[in-house]
Amino acid sequence: MLDGTIVETYKTAAGLMKAYRVGGASTALLIEGVEARVVGTYVVVSEYADEPLMSDQLVSEFGIVVEGPAKGLWRLKGEIGDKKQRKIGFGKVMLLRK
Repeated sequence: MLDGTIVETYKTAAGLMKAYRVGGASTALLIEGVEARVVGTYVVVSEYADEPLMSDQLVSEFGIVVEGPAKGLWRLKGEIGDKKQRKIGFGKVMLLRK
């Protein structure tokens, strides 16, 4: 376990879940042709989740605008035109440890 990791128990609809909260991380959204933006954050790792989830605060920090949630469509704030519209999975989120 990394230094500064806190083990927490979260109550969910499925019952109790153990999670690990790691502070002092940075997160970068990597998209081809777009300058990477690094945001300081903490990471919560679930014992059951198998893919990353972003909080509404992190989505806002990256300037992500959700256009079609059912289809996973999004774009970055200020982008115009359908060619900039993306499906979930086209961008990559990288967690960087300080």
